[in-house]
Amino acid sequence: MPLHEPSPYEVLGIPPTAGVREINLAVGPAMRQGRHTRQQIQDAAALLRNPDRRLELDIQQVLPPEPVDGVAELLAPVLDVPLLVVDRPPVSPADLLVVRREELAADFAEPAPAPAAATAEPPVPARFAADLSVLPPIEIPE
Repeated sequence: MPLHEPSPYEVLGIPPTAGVREINLAVGPAMRQGRHTRQQIQDAAALLRNPDRRLELDIQQVLPPEPVDGVAELLAPVLDVPLLVVDRPPVSPADLLVVRREELAADFAEPAPAPAAATAEPPVPARFAADLSVLPPIEIPE
């Protein structure tokens, strides 16, 4: 299975500037070559004979990139400079830190439970404490 659908120009083996006469003449050799199915060749020829559909196809075609002469010379100043410079001081073996398994286990151990007094809610200041002034007036039946 091809990665992309071949263009009608590729199916018939003609340039995009071909006229209707060249399209009609290209059908026979395309059939003899056998690279594409008869249906693909007929569909390609019918599409290219229709001016509206051909214009739509030509507009949708991706143009190949223009060749650029002297790309190496253009990019030489940029390629000479490294993209990322990281200044790191050299590390000596004496500077390396040894981590022992016990120290690592102690770092990731579950913390001890907090004392009961610490888990209680913090005290509320007196000025924010609830009193009867925050309650709506209630009529008490006699």
